[in-house]
Amino acid sequence: MARPCVPAPAVPLQPRKDEAKPQHDRSHARRLLRATLLALAAAAAACSDSGSGTSRTGTVREELLTDSATMMGWIAEVTAQGIRRPGYPADEWIEGWARDQFLALGLEEVTLDPVAVKRWEPLGCALEAWHEDAPDERLALPCYPVPFTAATDGLEGELVLTDLAEGAGQDLAGSIALVEDRLLELPLTVYTALFARWWHDPAGEFTTAVQTLPFSSRLGGGIEAAAESGAVAFVGIVGAPWETDQYYVPYDAVVRPIPGIWLSPANGARLLDFRAGRATRARLVLERDLRDATSHNVTGVLRGASDEWVIIGSHHDGPWASAVEDASGVALVLAQARYWAQVPERERPHNLLFLLNGGHMSGGAGLIHFTTTRRDFISNEVVVEVHLEHAAREARAEDGRLVPTDAPEWRWWFTSSLPPLEEVVTGAICAEGLGRSLLMPPEGFPPDSMNPPTDAAFFHPHTPIVSFLTAPMYLFDPADTIDMVHEASLVPLTRATVRIVEGMRGQTAAGLRA
Repeated sequence: MARPCVPAPAVPLQPRKDEAKPQHDRSHARRLLRATLLALAAAAAACSDSGSGTSRTGTVREELLTDSATMMGWIAEVTAQGIRRPGYPADEWIEGWARDQFLALGLEEVTLDPVAVKRWEPLGCALEAWHEDAPDERLALPCYPVPFTAATDGLEGELVLTDLAEGAGQDLAGSIALVEDRLLELPLTVYTALFARWWHDPAGEFTTAVQTLPFSSRLGGGIEAAAESGAVAFVGIVGAPWETDQYYVPYDAVVRPIPGIWLSPANGARLLDFRAGRATRARLVLERDLRDATSHNVTGVLRGASDEWVIIGSHHDGPWASAVEDASGVALVLAQARYWAQVPERERPHNLLFLLNGGHMSGGAGLIHFTTTRRDFISNEVVVEVHLEHAAREARAEDGRLVPTDAPEWRWWFTSSLPPLEEVVTGAICAEGLGRSLLMPPEGFPPDSMNPPTDAAFFHPHTPIVSFLTAPMYLFDPADTIDMVHEASLVPLTRATVRIVEGMRGQTAAGLRA
């Protein structure tokens, strides 16, 4: 029988930074975390008659909510513009559109703040392989350029299969590295045992479920390791359960010194079969346009009853037309702006700043600019930064393609480890019945990371964060179409965010940090 949803108790769930164990004692830290989670589960069982936890969150005015059809209409309008990478016409369009939406809602100080970005566009890609002892035996394969890698009009080298394992010490000097880059599959029990501080699993799925993430254990695909090992080029096989080579990773805008291409799973298998242990050479062609461009952060404000601030944001660019990544985030932010614009100023718990940042797909350029230029403001006047990304459906692979299901993707809520904030977030999740939710720490996932793997990383640790994110396996693929948006989540996520903002009523920046 599923346990009732019980908000996290108002007790510290892990040591404060000044009390933490030394970093080298990770096994002890993990045992401590597991023991803490078991204690939390016991506390939840003991408090199971406390209901939905709505007392820990503010109320929601139903008549002010944006319905899901309107939000889906916004998402459809955004995705209809085409590929929305930084510097592309579709991304320039959404900046003007978002500004107009903010103005129409009555937001003040609506601003387009320029941000320097890298504009990357693929123009062509080709791969040909042959055997050294039979040069007339040739295999030509379609491919897709790895973003931000070097161009070449025809680079040749020996094709060497490598796993680029840490410490393997393989000498790839002068060769073309061939890498099978399998998407990471994680059982949900890994999250609940090692990372999540609380979770809501009304269907009892966590013990058996496995999530396929949109990246491998090598977050950038391994091209850096290939270059450091002396390889002159990189050929990556996308290890996805559907057929694609259009994998927009990495997207950090770091220009790599060697060219790189992606092969689909089927074409990768063809190349591996062709190679079959025989000495094989390959020739790679990669054409792309890479130049400086300007994007914009779109901001607007609503004044409230406090002198302090809550920031609500997402990013407006994406790797493709990208309905989930992040037209859905744009819709969630607009729904918040629309809601709070209808609330009288004196009844808003704090001043509200709405942010749609640019340059997410250019190394987070927009948020680097925003958090650098407003550091004092963020550190001293912001009560909490709420980031909303990816209202996604879970998908399954079927005959080499992706099929959306009716289930939402597993929901991550990266939340600063502050008991009053955790109470509000978990209470909002309970109140809105947002199953498949995990309260994730701001640090330590991925292991040893000092920031969450979300846009809120740029705000942490300067201000408390609540960062909603899902990570469907198709996140960086053109398969991210409008049918992948989990429409049924849009209104509950909007309501939960309203509850979180209302739950900060009476909190101050200094008080919450203390």
